[in-house]
Amino acid sequence: MFAWPRTKALWIHRYNKYTHIIGTYFSFWRKYTQLRSLKATLQGRPIIAIVLSEQMGDIIACEPVIREVRRRYPDAWLIWFVRQAYVDLVKYHPDLNGHLIEKCPGERVKLINSGVFDHVFNMHLSHRKCKYCIEDPVNPVAEKLHINYSNYYFHGNLLHSFSLAAGLPALDDQPVMHIPTNVQAKISRLNIPKDAIVIHCQSSHAPRDWQPDNWNKLVRWMLATYPNTVIEVGLTPIVQLNDPRFINLCGQLSLLETAEVIRRARLFIGIDSGPAHMANAGGTDGIIMLGQLFDFVDYMPYSGRYQHGDGVTILNQLGHPCADMPFEWVQEAVVNRLAEPKLV
Repeated sequence: MFAWPRTKALWIHRYNKYTHIIGTYFSFWRKYTQLRSLKATLQGRPIIAIVLSEQMGDIIACEPVIREVRRRYPDAWLIWFVRQAYVDLVKYHPDLNGHLIEKCPGERVKLINSGVFDHVFNMHLSHRKCKYCIEDPVNPVAEKLHINYSNYYFHGNLLHSFSLAAGLPALDDQPVMHIPTNVQAKISRLNIPKDAIVIHCQSSHAPRDWQPDNWNKLVRWMLATYPNTVIEVGLTPIVQLNDPRFINLCGQLSLLETAEVIRRARLFIGIDSGPAHMANAGGTDGIIMLGQLFDFVDYMPYSGRYQHGDGVTILNQLGHPCADMPFEWVQEAVVNRLAEPKLV
């Protein structure tokens, strides 16, 4: 019997695959040509690529790499490789001359190997391929140091491991975010109450998350106990509550708008995700819930103040996923954090 659904799926896959591969070649040649033209105008100034195209938290955590490369190459033209979704995280950095929007890892390999860059600081680890392209991204520096996706947290926090993978010394600086004035003005127009508590409940990877029932219970308890407004940020709301002091901003903010809301908060409470890195970079006090992630049990994602325990409570019930985090642990952390005065 002719299996039409299976045949249809096969041809759709082939169409998507070859359309993507052809598009990748066109995209590569367009960007390569633009870079060659740029190089001709720079009168000998080196073009340097800093490569970390995703994820949100990784890019924020590795912001100090930009400052370190600029320190080493004060006259260079610095370009950061980034996926479209994360452009705003690097777009406004004063030490970058520009950014390059990466189509896929296959295109990245072509551009790195093209010779157009005078130096490449590649923070990506090896063998995370595009599902269509044949190129297998390999980072020889990371390979030599035996840093890969199954052990990178054994080497240190994100900044530590990825700066080593880029061929730099292990960095341990405080990350910062650069939020333009128009974004700050937009958040000011929302008239968010001062001393709000911002929560982020759901990551892109379910094993990092806490139980929805606990989030709802926590918010109800905080509203009954403290005068602070509670704001939920992220993509999908987890808290289901109708209260004038609870504000749901899920799905309504850009990345930088989310970062600005978190920066203004009295306290951030969340799981290990991009917004937690925003809180660290923005100088906001935090309560961060960790849990066993693959083979990583007792690990630290953050550099700077969060790594050193300044203004943060890191909760980790070693050997258990974040979903098993006792409610009472988080409740006690809130009590202790809100008893401390906010440093200005």
